[in-house]
Amino acid sequence: MIVMFRIDYRLLHYQTAAMWPLKLNVNEIIVANDPVLKDALRISLMKMTAPHGCKVRIISVAEAVGYLNSPEAEKRRILLLVEGTADALQVVEGVKGITHLNAGLMKTGEGRKMVSPTLAFAPEDFDNFKKILDRGVSVESYVTPDDRRIPITKYLK
Repeated sequence: MIVMFRIDYRLLHYQTAAMWPLKLNVNEIIVANDPVLKDALRISLMKMTAPHGCKVRIISVAEAVGYLNSPEAEKRRILLLVEGTADALQVVEGVKGITHLNAGLMKTGEGRKMVSPTLAFAPEDFDNFKKILDRGVSVESYVTPDDRRIPITKYLK
């Protein structure tokens, strides 16, 4: 079962490896991202960051959708990490039962609009979030487990 579904462009790093699993009693972390599969160094660093006793899967988004719909995944307490809204939308469209998405950190860059101190949206992010919301998924922005949760609708205007 997915206990946290999070957009964080850094994927698995200190905060997502140390704070979230402890707070949520996670026993599996899934990094669902196609480009990272081609980066052996990044995979190695993420695996080293993983908390002791917590299984880590670094897989494509399509593989994640298949796994998350399996009976095996139902028995786990999963932290699901994706890099951006396109991957999040693909997961929401393919995995049954998702009700919440945490928009944690979205990186800045050319063509992106800073909508908050931690979120920078590309034009397609506005549309992707609207599609996710239209599927009945609650989307909130917060960086750490104890932060105040801000509905993503605040930034979609």
